Amino acid sequence: MLRLKMVINTVKRSADPNGEINAEEVTASAVYSDKEGSANKEWSKWTPSAALSFTVTNPAAFGKVLPGKFFYVDLIPTDKDSI
Repeated sequence: MLRLKMVINTVKRSADPNGEINAEEVTASAVYSDKEGSANKEWSKWTPSAALSFTVTNPAAFGKVLPGKFFYVDLIPTDKDSI
C-alpha cells in the first residue's frame, strides 16, 4: 500500500437545468511544508508532488469534500476485475 496526504484545492459544483446539484469536480494536491518540525514536512519528503482530480456524482457525498481539508489517499493493489 502507498498512502498520500492530499489537500483539497477546488470543488466545482455542476447543476442541472432545474438548479439541482448533479456533480462536484474535485482537485487535490500533495501536502507541502518546509517548516522544521512540521508533520507535513515529513509527508512532503516522501510524496513531494501529486495531483488528483475526480468527479463525485453521489448526492449523499456532495459537500463532504471541501477546499482546504486534508485527506489520505490509499493506493492498494488490486486486479482488474475486483469490486
